[in-house]
Amino acid sequence: MSRLDSTFRRLAWFLALALVAGCSAPGEAPPEPAEHDSGEEHAEEGHAEGVVELTPEAAARAGIGTARAERRPLAAQLETTGHVGFDETRQAHVSPRVAGRVESVPARLGDSVRPGQVLARIDSIELGQAKAAYLQARAQAELAQESHERESSLFAERIASEQEMLTARAAFREAQAALRAAEETLHLYGLSQAEVDGLHYEDPRASVVEIRAPFAGRVIEKHATLGELVTPEETLFLLADLSRVWIWIDVFERDLAQVHLGDGVEVWADAFPDETFRGEVTYLSDQVDTNSRTVRARLDVANPGGELRPGMFARVLVTDPHAAGGGGAGVVAVPEAAVQRDGDLAVVFVPVGENRFERREVRLGRRAGGWAEVLAGLAEGDEVVTGGAFILKSEAAKEELGGGHGH
Repeated sequence: MSRLDSTFRRLAWFLALALVAGCSAPGEAPPEPAEHDSGEEHAEEGHAEGVVELTPEAAARAGIGTARAERRPLAAQLETTGHVGFDETRQAHVSPRVAGRVESVPARLGDSVRPGQVLARIDSIELGQAKAAYLQARAQAELAQESHERESSLFAERIASEQEMLTARAAFREAQAALRAAEETLHLYGLSQAEVDGLHYEDPRASVVEIRAPFAGRVIEKHATLGELVTPEETLFLLADLSRVWIWIDVFERDLAQVHLGDGVEVWADAFPDETFRGEVTYLSDQVDTNSRTVRARLDVANPGGELRPGMFARVLVTDPHAAGGGGAGVVAVPEAAVQRDGDLAVVFVPVGENRFERREVRLGRRAGGWAEVLAGLAEGDEVVTGGAFILKSEAAKEELGGGHGH
């Protein structure tokens, strides 16, 4: 490199240095690169994590109200769903006792019937033959009885021999056995004792049998059609007493400790939202379903007006009055209005300053009477938001998504 080039390079370097120095005020050092604010500094200038702050106007619009966590008796309760079924002890599949042709069907679908009311009449040749056999057996028994009484009298007067008396006695007993067999056949066909005793030879409807209701109830199903041939294997009517019904629920294995025989239940149906039906737990299965991990339970529920119908969906609240916490010192609880769901979490909002509320996760236990037991996250006496808690939850969600604060 030549001496001239070296000299030229030195001059260029000094000129550039002079230009940089001239951009700063006298006595000032050149500016340093700006640094980004740290997350902590930003948090100090804004809001603490998990705290929602409202302006006085927003707080007034939200209708903020508060209550304190307090210790109170709380019965163990389990909320679940189920479906209504027939009380099988109050249900009957009505079938004919003998084959025949349907002659008439007085009962209609949906009718309320009395015990013993005629549902249908069947004309049965088989029944007519059985009645004729009974009448014949009755006549033979009467004749054998007269013969036995006469031979016994003659034997007492030493007119008839002992052998003749014994023969007459045997014939009488034989006739009585045949009569009892013929009578039992009629009972198997559904005839009452009064109906059997009233049989006579001149009865023009001896072959007609009446199908009667075994108890008071409603005709839920009707399969009898005029003129059709029916047999004892067929169900002509389904009769049910709906003044009490069964409700079936599935209790998860983890909740078994809260359900016992005799526990009281309250039931609601969407069709009758203002009406509460009451009953008790009457059956718990001895097996756990290996697929669903649940136990089948049956509730016996009063249904005097017949509003609950088999197949209907029902909401159920099971109350165990003997569980711990149902009396004495009780448990720490808050109004249910204070509890908000955030996914799988339960959260409440605790006032921490003027219109400032901290979101706090809690672990809940039983619920009863509008109160929820708090197992963790709050202490007795802690203040929680009841009115406007949902609005605070919405504001907290907006902050997490970067939507700003409710000012």
